[in-house]
Amino acid sequence: MMRELRKVLNWKFWGMMLIFGLLIPWVFKQGGSSVQPYSVIISLFILNSIFSVYAGSFLRKNGSFWYLLIVWPLIFLVSVWLGYVPAIYGYAFAVLYFVLSIFSYTAGQEDDVDIEKQIPIDGGIKDV
Repeated sequence: MMRELRKVLNWKFWGMMLIFGLLIPWVFKQGGSSVQPYSVIISLFILNSIFSVYAGSFLRKNGSFWYLLIVWPLIFLVSVWLGYVPAIYGYAFAVLYFVLSIFSYTAGQEDDVDIEKQIPIDGGIKDV
């Protein structure tokens, strides 16, 4: 139990969330209006989308609960509330990051066995 909890509480992963959610938008905001169009494309769309996919797959691989997926978009929303990212598209990007992390969290689960369709063997197999 402690080992699994230690995997989820990986300080590098949570630090990367702070870097991608707060530090990178702040750096692009400090760059001025000449850097602003590139920050939307490079930082907000490409880098953070890739990190969203990584976050979902990291949490799935470590057996985390699904509700931890909301932490990454919430950290990004802090940068919107602080004014690092314009609110006009900041909220849409937060939703996009949440959806991407859900997709990567649930990817590959299409072939899982359906428990409802299995034959119960509590009393043994009697009629098949």
